[in-house]
Amino acid sequence: MADYGLLSIVPAVLALILAFTTRHVVLALGVAVISGMLILTKGHPVDTALMFLSDGPFTQLASGSNAQIIIVITIISGFIYLVEQSGGMAAFSSMATRYVSSPLKAQLATWATGIGIFFTDSGNSLILGPMFAPIYQKLKLSKEKLAFIIDSTSSPVCVLIPIISWGVYSQGLIENAFANMGQQVDGFTMFLQVIPYQLYALLALFSVPVYAVLRKDWGPMAEAEHQARQQAVMSEPSSDQELQVKSGRISLIVLPLTVLFGSLIALFSYNYHLHGTINGPVIRASLGTSYLIASVTAIAYYAYTKTMTASTAFNTFVSGMQRIMLILVILLLAWTLGDICKSLGTGDYISQVMNDRLPVFLLPAMIFVIGSFISVATGSSWGTFAILIPIAVPVASALGADPLICIGAALSGGMLGDHSSPISDTTILSSMSTGCDHVSHVRTQFPYAILTGVTASIGFMVAEITRSPYTIVLAAVLQVALIVLMVRRQASISRPVTA
Repeated sequence: MADYGLLSIVPAVLALILAFTTRHVVLALGVAVISGMLILTKGHPVDTALMFLSDGPFTQLASGSNAQIIIVITIISGFIYLVEQSGGMAAFSSMATRYVSSPLKAQLATWATGIGIFFTDSGNSLILGPMFAPIYQKLKLSKEKLAFIIDSTSSPVCVLIPIISWGVYSQGLIENAFANMGQQVDGFTMFLQVIPYQLYALLALFSVPVYAVLRKDWGPMAEAEHQARQQAVMSEPSSDQELQVKSGRISLIVLPLTVLFGSLIALFSYNYHLHGTINGPVIRASLGTSYLIASVTAIAYYAYTKTMTASTAFNTFVSGMQRIMLILVILLLAWTLGDICKSLGTGDYISQVMNDRLPVFLLPAMIFVIGSFISVATGSSWGTFAILIPIAVPVASALGADPLICIGAALSGGMLGDHSSPISDTTILSSMSTGCDHVSHVRTQFPYAILTGVTASIGFMVAEITRSPYTIVLAAVLQVALIVLMVRRQASISRPVTA
């Protein structure tokens, strides 16, 4: 392999800088790929164009595992959109709100229902907002608090689930990152091992019931809650709250999900009985088959119950598949960039430069911070994953850091921005669906996200030192301590001064 020296990091650095400055992940990855090919061809434009067409994103589809991942993600996207449009998710959320009679119950019910809708981030926001907004008004809870809880149970839940598009997407990036180092790993198994190190997502989910039980807040959120309690006459729902998701029968979601999980269990059991193990390709094939069976079942059932015509249901499923196109482009470019970084020896060069200069225990925290900046600037968690994971894995391996922890740090960095960036789709939908002013939602939630980010950063340093998945327990304790500290500080600031 040729020694490209400093040039070996140019594509990766360009991807990071352009993602942060332009806030356009496809542009950032595209420029990074072209720049890497220019370096490999010694600046020859014709050879670069030919390389892009022969060895670029198009050839990624020639890999059986890559093609399988793309097909599975596409089918999952179609299924999710179909169930969303049927009204079944709204019916599920409505059922969960029947016994809500206090602020504590309202917050915990929103949190639990958000976790229950684990297969879609945007659907979570659009369903929970209209369903819980009237309840929060009645109980004098702020729209900002509702938007915060919804935002905290959308993507932070999805990123932890291995059998939905988020998990399959991440598994594909993980498998390719290791393949570029000549190591064949099972993405599904490794994703499960990474879950305890997804500190930001786990801490964001954990924080919601902590705030609910404490019944206290701090910073701008405390101000919003105080204003909500002080309003003697609650205003009518805003026009944003009129955005209702069509509600239907609970069976519209229960039946397709029952078929989905039944098919998954049957296929996993069959393959385990047949082969004695279930690896990544078998898991993806089982996922794709199960989601396809569930989709066909849903289309037939919706037609039978006259929820939709068969034609409308099928077109809805296809429309859902089409919505994932941008994500597929990002994925193909990310895979290509990973191959280019391998050819340039990016990981080896970075490890040589950083050797004896950066304590290894700081690496996961640094990856998390970089990912946080990118995701906040771009509003894209998936784009952040695509940029960081192909770089983090070889660097971690070369420096002797735990790749699992570094992958968790990359995923966590993407989560912070997805959870708090003003241009993130889930942040926008959380504001819109609750009738909350978007700037107010970002202003009240951002300090909470930063506090969780601080805890996660410390947790990543401890995790790399101890190499223990139980670091999350220590991080959770620290999170509670910091929340209590901030709440008490808020109380001391708000306490009236007596003469």
